Parts: sequence; C-alpha cells; structure tokens
Amino acid sequence: MLRKLRKLPVRCSVFGGIGLARLLRKATSGPRLRAVGTGTRTRTIGVAILAMLALSPSGIAAQEYGSLVGRVTSAEGAPLGEVQVYISASNLGTLTRQNGSFVLLQVPPGTHEVRAERIGYAVATQEVTVTAGEAVEVDFRLASEALGLDEIVVTGAAGAARRREVGNSITQIDVSTMSERPTRVADALQASAPGIEVSGVSGQVGGGTRIRLRGNSSVTQSNTPIIYVDGVRITSDSYPGDPRSWAGGDRRPRSSGVTPSPINFINPNDIERIEVIKGSAATTLYGTEASAGVIQIFTKRGSQGAPVWNMEVQQGTMWMRKFGPAEEPFIRMDPFTCTGLFECGQYVDVPHTQNYSGSVRAGGEGLQYFVSAQHTDESGVLPRNTNQAWSFRSNFTATPTQDLQIQWNSGYTNSHIVATQEGGNAEGVTLNAFRAERNYFGDGDPAVIAQTLDWRIDHFIDRFTTGGTVSHSPLANLTNRLTVGLDFSHAETRNVRPVGFFFWPGGALWREVYEDRSLTFDYVGTFRFDITDALTSNFSWGGQAIGRETNQTAAWSQDFPGTADPTISSGAITQAYESLQKVWNAGFFFQEILGFNDKYFLTLGLRVDGNSAFGSGFGLQVYPKASGSWVVSDEDWWQPAWGQVKLRTAYGQSGRAPGAFDAVRTWQGGGFLNQPAFTPRNVGNPDLGPEVTGEFEVGFDGAWLDGRVSADFTYYHQTTTNALLEVAQTPSLGFLGSQLQNVGKIRNTGMEVATNLSPVSGVSWGWDLGLNVTTNRSEVLDLGSATSFSVGNQSFVVEGQPAPVKRVRVVTNPDEIAAPEFESNVFLGPTTPTLMWGVTTSLRMPFGITLGARGDFRGGYYWADGASAGAVSRSVRWPICYPYYASPEGVGSLALRDDTPAIWRARCTPSTGNSDMYTVP
Repeated sequence: MLRKLRKLPVRCSVFGGIGLARLLRKATSGPRLRAVGTGTRTRTIGVAILAMLALSPSGIAAQEYGSLVGRVTSAEGAPLGEVQVYISASNLGTLTRQNGSFVLLQVPPGTHEVRAERIGYAVATQEVTVTAGEAVEVDFRLASEALGLDEIVVTGAAGAARRREVGNSITQIDVSTMSERPTRVADALQASAPGIEVSGVSGQVGGGTRIRLRGNSSVTQSNTPIIYVDGVRITSDSYPGDPRSWAGGDRRPRSSGVTPSPINFINPNDIERIEVIKGSAATTLYGTEASAGVIQIFTKRGSQGAPVWNMEVQQGTMWMRKFGPAEEPFIRMDPFTCTGLFECGQYVDVPHTQNYSGSVRAGGEGLQYFVSAQHTDESGVLPRNTNQAWSFRSNFTATPTQDLQIQWNSGYTNSHIVATQEGGNAEGVTLNAFRAERNYFGDGDPAVIAQTLDWRIDHFIDRFTTGGTVSHSPLANLTNRLTVGLDFSHAETRNVRPVGFFFWPGGALWREVYEDRSLTFDYVGTFRFDITDALTSNFSWGGQAIGRETNQTAAWSQDFPGTADPTISSGAITQAYESLQKVWNAGFFFQEILGFNDKYFLTLGLRVDGNSAFGSGFGLQVYPKASGSWVVSDEDWWQPAWGQVKLRTAYGQSGRAPGAFDAVRTWQGGGFLNQPAFTPRNVGNPDLGPEVTGEFEVGFDGAWLDGRVSADFTYYHQTTTNALLEVAQTPSLGFLGSQLQNVGKIRNTGMEVATNLSPVSGVSWGWDLGLNVTTNRSEVLDLGSATSFSVGNQSFVVEGQPAPVKRVRVVTNPDEIAAPEFESNVFLGPTTPTLMWGVTTSLRMPFGITLGARGDFRGGYYWADGASAGAVSRSVRWPICYPYYASPEGVGSLALRDDTPAIWRARCTPSTGNSDMYTVP
C-alpha cells in the first residue's frame, strides 16, 4: 500500500536532528499529527516554535530528501517487530518497532525498490516514488514462509548463501521471537532443534552447561562445538573450576563443582539469531577442530532512524526437585535447600533471580549503532550460592561509500559467582549431609554440618570480545570480507578456608588465575557471475587463522598466623603451579556453487589446514566437501497445493586437533635425589595428526498449508578415522606414560526430525507448536593398537561397543533370598542419549500477552549413581536401602533383613563395593 501523506506522521521520539526542522514545518500544514503505527492523535504543538525550528540549516538541507513511513504486519494483520525494511540498491534501511511501525529518513528522490524481510516470512517488495520534502507511506503484509528458501545463511558457507542453495542441514534460531525470553544462551538452544543436547553440569546459579551436537565424535578430545560471535571465534570449553587436576591430582584445594560456560556470558537480549550446523557434512570450511559442529551467534545491529529504546525486567525464583527415594526425597539436604516454592531450610534464603536490561538502536545513513547493558542478580537453592553479573555491548555499522561497509562489535561481561561446596567434596555441605553420622564430622546434626559454610569459594570472571568486519564490493558481483577479532577471558578462583575451619584449623587458601586469548583472522572473497541464462556460478576463496593462548597459574597456602584475610605469602606452607600453551590453526579454502534454473544446486569445496599441534612429520590436512539441493516445488509440474519441498544431500570432512604438546617429547622439571633434574613426561609422536570425521547426510525440508505445517528430516552417517587414542609404551624406554596415536575408528548414525504447526493464526490469537525427535547410535569400530580404557565413572571405551559404554557387574540371581552371585565386566549400554525429543509451544493472546514453554526428554542411556556408590561403600545408611535394613529406625545399624533379595544385598552391603555397579541380567 502506497500513499503520499498530506499530514506528515511523526513518532514520539527524537530523530537526532536529521531532517527534524522539515518534519516539524510540514506538521504545521495540517491541524493534527498522527503517530505512525499507534493510531493516536495529538494537537499541533506551538506554531511559533515550529516556525523557528523550520528556519534552521538542517531543515533547509533536509529539503533534498524524502522519507518513508509505514507499518509491517503478518498476513493475518498482527504487527511484526524486528523486520528489516531497506532500499535494495542502497545502504538505507531500518528495523520495525514492536508495533510494526518504521521510519526511514533521508531517502533520495526518485523511484526505489523497498524490501521487507524477516526470518520465517516471505520477502515483500514494493516500488516507491519519493519526492524531496515529502513522506511516502509504505505498508507491508508478510506471508508466513516456514521453509524460507531465500533466507540468507552464513554458517557453513563461504560468505553467505540462500537456504535453497545449501545442501546440508542447518538450524536457524530467531531469539527475538522466543516467548520464553531465555536468560542464558544455552536455554535458547535447548529443545530448539533436533540433534542439540544441552545438559547442566551443576545445579548452582553461575554453573556451566555442556553442549553436544550429534553425540560424541571423539573419545579422548573435546566434543564441544566451536562457537563464533559476529564472526569472531570465542572460547567454547568451560572455564576451570576443579583444581584437583593440578600437581598430579593434588586434592587439597578441592572445588565447588562450578565450571562456568563462556557461551552463557552473552546477553540473550543482544542476539538477533543463532545458526547451528551439527556435523562434518556442513563444517568442512572450518577445518580442524570443527568435527563437533559449529554455533554462530549474530548480535543485533543498529538501524537508521529515530532511537528505539527497549527495557526489560525479569523476576523469578526456583526450587530443588526431588532426587531421592520417597523415604528421603532430598537425602537429608532439607535444611540446606529449597524443597518447594518459598519453602526453604533454615540455612538458605528463598532464591531470587532478577535481570534488568536495556538497549538503544538508531543511526543515520552513514552510521548506525546498537548499545545495550544488562545486570543479573541471582541467588540459588544452595546456601551462599549467588551470581552478580554486568554485561555491556556496542555494535557500530558505518558505510563511508556505497561499496564499503565497516562493522565493529564489542561485548564485555563481569561476573562474580559465589559457589557452594557441592558434589563429592569431602569438606562440602552436600556430601556430609548425604552421609549423616557417617560423614567427615561423625555427626549428622545439620548445625554441625553447617560449619562447612564457613568455607568460601569465589569465581571472578571478566570477558571481552571485540572484532571488526570490513566488506568491500568494488563490483556488483564481487565481494571481499575481512574479519579480525579478539576474545579475552580472565578468570580468578579464590578458595578460602578461614582460620578455625573444622578441617583446616590453621586455614588454607587456593588462588588460581586463568587467562585465555583467541585471535581470529578470516578473509573471504566471492565472485558471482552467469555462465548462461540458466547456469550461475558463485565462486569463493579465502583463508582463516585462529590463534589461542592460555596462561594458568595457581598457588596454595596454609596455616596462617591470624584471622585477617589471608594471602598466599602469609601462609607457613606455600606451593605454586603454572601452565602455558599456545596453538595456531591456519588454512585456506575454495568453494564453488553452481546453480541451474535457480532450483538445482551443486556445491564443491576444499579446505587445507595446518596446525601447530600436528607432529613435525605430519604436514597438512585436506578436507573435501560436496553437496546438492533440489527445490522440487519450483518444478513446472508441481502443484501449489502440494506446498514447498526441497531435497538435499551432503558429504564433508572436518577434524579435531590433538593437544598443544601431545606431538612433542617433553620433560618434567623438578628434583631427583635432592638435585635439580628433568624426568620423562610425554614420549611425543612426530607423525601425530588430527582426527578426521567424514559425514554423509541426506534429507528434505518442506512446508504445507501456507506455512502452517512444516517439517524437515535428516539421516546422517558419521565416521571418525585416525581417532586419537592412548597406546601403551615399553617402560624400558624411560617414558612410563602412553603415547597418543591416530589409530581408532568411531561411527555415529542417526535421524533428526523437526515439525512445526500453527493450528491457530490470527490477529489477536495464535498458537504455535514444535516437536523434534533425534536418534543416535554410536560404535567403536576399531581401537587399533590401543586397548580398552576407562573414561571415568564406570564408563569405558571398548571395541564393538557404544562410545563410551557403561561397564557393570551383574547379579545373576537377583531375586533369590541368598548371597549374590556375580558376572563381572558386563557392558550395559551407552552413556549418551540414543533418543531425544523436544517440545516447544507458544500461545499468543490479545493485549500483547504470550505464554510459552519448552521441554525435552532424553533416553536410551545409562549413568552411574556416584552418590549411592560412595555412601554405601563407606557404611552409610542409604535411603534406597531403607526397605531392607533390619532396623529401619536404628541409627548406624547396617544389618539387612533375612528376606533381602540378592540384588539388594549387593547394593546395600558395604563389603561388596560400589552399589551402582550391580544390576540385573
């Protein structure tokens, strides 16, 4: 809809002086002003003031331009926010407000094509004629397009590509449309798409999360996907939180169990969208370290026009779910946790989560900006567990000339986490509460156990990410893009047991400082041209270099002379540790996308990588890729009533590098016979290279009933060759440890199905429902010269079994009233989910009210109940055994009833070992 306005619409906000005088002067030509998109009217402001402002120089200059105003709604008439409205042939553009309205200033006179785009909707265009000093109203109605064939995706492609051209599966998450308003990025990923597994590694506020895409592709290296923010590589592994790994397993410092995740230090309100690619069929162009998948986070940009302010407040609470048997649903933790809504024990306050965030976006033709801030204040369900965090972001986009664009994005977060001593910590509150009178105090009184709360563990984390992207298009079909960025983290842990602490009367201090720097250099060039009228070419080339340096220092001190705040140097006994490493990965790539009639596409690509962790005799690693897609619904014989369907298939390879020093022969500095000496540490391997994961996938994307129903399906077959495994060495060589070699082979296969339904879609009411299902089966195909080995918690890597598998002892006579009979070393099943499904739903109601929920399920795998295992083996009266104790009311009595079945005799008798190792045939 187009019409020239006789009375100029004006938004109730400041336009930054750009054309303001012209707007105000035009307003005097009519008796009223109308606020765009609000439907409200207001009386004309003082004419004398307007006349004065109209004579300003800016008002005279503004006569050279016109403007566009309007509103964007869905096909049903509901307003749409965050829609990009821009002029195709220029850099002029803006975003709609939440009520769908927009204002685009300083539009040159003439005829222009105006486009409106948003994820999930079909692109709409209109031709507009603008004259100087006038405003033209342009209204858009966008039809839902679940398939989004013309959406631009970046992840997995060189430069950018339309979804119709991409032959592999890709997940695009529009965070702004999530009704649940996630407070952490990991929450936005959970249940959002098939193949994404998000698990919490701690129940404390500030605790980290584990992300897996399509299971485990490695059994000795990290399976965490690599993460980019606005094209800059960031640290993806959790910050250190367990000091027991230092000094050969020195357990004295102990930990809280909290390992914060870098991805959760990004403000979800700053995110425009997230793109996820899950396997090597799509990650080839990222080369080494990308076999576990790639997550790309794109933050919001500025927009042309008046400043748009957004303010948001979130308040919430939490409580602990029941995790024990009916007799002890919280296993004696009741005084130290919250067991229901506002029902908390005497040693913990009611949890409170609060987030305050605000942002502003605006700009002119040559410069746009987005600036935001957030404050988080959380207290958890355990005593003393708090998280105080501040985050800031500033994004700028400058367009000095029509063919040059410069983007600079920066984000900073400061977080202070106070953690509770949980888990298997012998000096912590949870373990001592679990074990009651068999704990390390020898007393189950909560008042005695509360002495553990005198111990304080603080995590201080500063994180800064910044980067710039320069895009230059000297020709209409030639684009060059260069990204340079830095991700820096400083994490400090201060672990203080004060003087007089029960377990350390003289006091103890552990202080650890971890610094991580990652540098990103990324260049991509793309040349598009038509070979014939029907055949197109999109040729890309480029290179990438990622450098990461970590510096970890720690110190231990004990026995202080007084009760003042301790320092490392004030203790009678001190020790110090240090670890330094630097890794560079660099490579170059080529990619060609051939398109025929805009419905058949073939992509061929190649990446060549080098890595400083490769052995000196290894050389370079080559990763090929190929994919194809066919937009079946664009065929002439296809009926519109059949919806939209795209078929796709892809094959690709990517890798995972060994550790920084795995290929190098190293020596440990220290002492021998009271003399300075070096002792053998790592034998090294000059032929060491990366694990290489090759993946084939095939599937389809479809949408029907005008986008109300959509689905996509993917089958994948993934094989990791040259898997890195530890191979035992001959002790007489002097190196007692094993050698890392490329000898293994691992396979993952599975299916992913995602469906989305919109049963109700109207102006005021709407209901959306999403369901996704994932299956995954893994198997260790070959261990080469390596032997089966443990990865902890009764989990093992065994040839012919899932990777990894749970190993147990089976009670062969479980129901007999007799002593248990065992079969040892039985492999029970996988330790990672083989079936996952997720559900999301949102209900849109009048007055802008939306209710949303999401949840997921994981099954088909096994985990060990370590708490039960450790407790029973240490003669603790454990709740699962209450029905079988001869004297349930007697404290300290472990005698079992005469009619106790063999399986429960195995699980509840301390002398038989760890209770979780026993199961039925």
